[in-house]
Amino acid sequence: MKKSLFFTLIFAFVISNFILYADSLDETLESLSGEAAEGYVNPIVSAFGSNLNGGWFHKVPKGKLFGINVEFGLVFMGSMFPDDDDYFSASGDFRLTGEQVETLVNNADFSTVDPLLLNYAQQALIDELTGEDFGVNVAGPTIVGPSDESIIVSVEQKDIVVEFDVPGLGTQSETITIQQQDFDLGVGGLLDEAPLLPLAAPQLSLGTIYGTRAVFRYMPTYPIPDVGDFDYFGFGIQHNPKAWLKIPLPIDICASYFTQSMNLGDYVTANATAFGLNASKTLGFKFLSITPYAGYMFESSNMVFKYSYEPGVVQGQQLDTVNIKFDIDGKNKSRLTLGTTLRLGVFNINADYNIGKYNSFTAGFAIGI
Repeated sequence: MKKSLFFTLIFAFVISNFILYADSLDETLESLSGEAAEGYVNPIVSAFGSNLNGGWFHKVPKGKLFGINVEFGLVFMGSMFPDDDDYFSASGDFRLTGEQVETLVNNADFSTVDPLLLNYAQQALIDELTGEDFGVNVAGPTIVGPSDESIIVSVEQKDIVVEFDVPGLGTQSETITIQQQDFDLGVGGLLDEAPLLPLAAPQLSLGTIYGTRAVFRYMPTYPIPDVGDFDYFGFGIQHNPKAWLKIPLPIDICASYFTQSMNLGDYVTANATAFGLNASKTLGFKFLSITPYAGYMFESSNMVFKYSYEPGVVQGQQLDTVNIKFDIDGKNKSRLTLGTTLRLGVFNINADYNIGKYNSFTAGFAIGI
């Protein structure tokens, strides 16, 4: 009963974090496209990947042919956002909304167009602006920027050549000048200058066979309203070569590999992988000890976003829904980990600091034998 309650509390804690952000992020992204969407979420991809790749180890497995070592607990991670993550600016493609297109058309210079052809020229310009992504400048707060500021999309003044068919006259061509225009998207920082991104995950480790320990992270499928099913699985392995080398060493050393994937319906997919070397030294007794540990890991992470963008209506014409998909790689490529584990009876408590492009800390609490 106690074990069941413990797992339920862990599950509730982890899921609550995703429910808190997932629905709000979904609604926010539905008003963004192109460079605006990618620039907005970029910081959270790196921080999330840094979290996923953290907290996997707090000691090296013993270099034994066989031993019993089982631990189950909860790992907490927190990746800090660099100061320059609050804002972004980019030049690229953006799918204009119906309201934005109407503003550009209403303010465009049609002075060279024959008044009898004005309606044709206006419709041709609408078709040109809504038919594909449009080159713009985008600037404003990222997802971790201030919530009281907003992303601005700037359209520069430019000449656009449009063609249209006129009964009895055939195909006509006109050059229309659209004016410089700034559009406030009304999208500010969802996390409102949060100093870090927190995450937690349940973790189980099993060992030891030929100096090898397996580590698992798993969350059963859970439906999140308006977003989809959340599921998460991670697997890792640590191997201490002392089990077969038989060479006495002053510290324990192992090679490690960890990988995991997380999904939020068809909306977000996250993957992360880390591998490298870990070292530790246990001081004390079996049930009362301190274990300093360190590691150097190479890592990668990636998030794929998929959602529907609704451009809306322009002059009574419903614009087609645009299916958007893009992926971003995390910026962390390696990390140095320094930490300590305290063992009190069957309880293991650890904390470490990770130095990388995105610095982070992790802490863990586990029950083990």
